[in-house]
Amino acid sequence: MLEVTLTVAVIVLVVSMLVAVVIKGLVALLGRQGAAASASAVVPAAPVVPAAPTTAGGHPPEHVAAIAAAVSSVFDDGVVVVNIEPVRGPGTGSGWTSEGRAAHHTSHNLGRFPR
Repeated sequence: MLEVTLTVAVIVLVVSMLVAVVIKGLVALLGRQGAAASASAVVPAAPVVPAAPTTAGGHPPEHVAAIAAAVSSVFDDGVVVVNIEPVRGPGTGSGWTSEGRAAHHTSHNLGRFPR
């Protein structure tokens, strides 16, 4: 019985090593082909694109105009947009992030509830 177990173990070890050598050879071969293809490929120069105009806050003028139009349509005409910044909830991230984090943290407190 011990002889059969050792024989099977040796066969498994030899087959595993052969498979590992074949995989290593394939990876080396494909790596050489990929390096040769990327070395011979000529990359054209990207066209120079001028930077988009921004306002003093760094926002595109179209966004500022859309926000100002939305504010003036909801409120009376005396409202002036002074500052535009992303909405942040308590802590870091938005409200969805905070709620998801709270739900995740409370899911670990299974011992507090009676079963």
